[in-house]
Amino acid sequence: MQKKWRKNKLSDLTNSSNTIESKTHKASSNRRLYVFIFCLVLATFFWLLNALSKNFTTTIDFRVNYLNPPANQIILNELPDNIKIKIKGLGFDLMAYKLSLKRSSLNIDLSKIKGSQHKIHSSTIATNSFSSYISSQLGEQIEIKEIYPDSMFFLFDTKKEKIVKIIPVTQIEFEKQFQLFGKILVKPAVTVVSGPASVIDTLNEVYTDKMLFTNLSETVTETVKFNKNYKLKKLEFNPNKIIVHIPVEKYTESSLMVDAKYINVPDSITIKAIPNEIEIKFLLPLSKMASLASAKFSAEIDYTQINDNFNHKLKVELVEYPDYIQSITLNPEKVEYILKRK
Repeated sequence: MQKKWRKNKLSDLTNSSNTIESKTHKASSNRRLYVFIFCLVLATFFWLLNALSKNFTTTIDFRVNYLNPPANQIILNELPDNIKIKIKGLGFDLMAYKLSLKRSSLNIDLSKIKGSQHKIHSSTIATNSFSSYISSQLGEQIEIKEIYPDSMFFLFDTKKEKIVKIIPVTQIEFEKQFQLFGKILVKPAVTVVSGPASVIDTLNEVYTDKMLFTNLSETVTETVKFNKNYKLKKLEFNPNKIIVHIPVEKYTESSLMVDAKYINVPDSITIKAIPNEIEIKFLLPLSKMASLASAKFSAEIDYTQINDNFNHKLKVELVEYPDYIQSITLNPEKVEYILKRK
């Protein structure tokens, strides 16, 4: 028994020794790995530092903003949104551009482009003519080698302005019994529009963006801009927003009877319509119900409708009625008649 205990004890000591030796070996291997990685990173850093301190040439893509177009001129064609510039400089500076840590857009000054007295004219400008202006934005440490595209085409037109009428564009679906009460109002009613003379000369009115309403049951006042297509035509507005007022009222159906009047009847003739009393049906705003009693209505029959063949029926015309009623119908719309000589 004692021999067996000693044997187990010895085995445990051996296993423990092997475990310690394994962990020690592993820790030593990890240290060597960490030292290797650190040395590799350090070497890479110094290599990169040395490399970036040298001059390189590369091509950078820049967004472009066009400033100061020629006075009284408008550019009709679309200019490039981006240009590519081959630049030379220290690796540090070029990396900053590549990583977008420095200016990613450039300004191009168009003020030096000479205008023309012609309404529409064109001009092709070499992009290297902008080199000094662009270079001042990039800094003295950057040298411009080439600019792409090597030229830019400009199509100019004379700038002109004009006062024109504003037309609101609406698509309205009313809730049952609701209707437009009066006219759609626009404030202001006109706008000053400026743009290419070739467009302005034929422009007499401008339109708003489309306004869509469904199940409309109340008066609406909204701010709206002009149709987006005008931007493509290089047009600008002052003011560039307008207020549209759409009056809405609840309507009810109503009717009344009026006696027909006769016009252009010869003195020697007497005319009598059958029937002589005309029913007028219409839609009436609820707010105007009290005004209906004093409203004036007048229906006329014109004798001159009678020709040599003697029309059997004459048309009735409603010539006077309040402007707040809608959907007017006459019953009957045409009447028979009797003529008598005096």
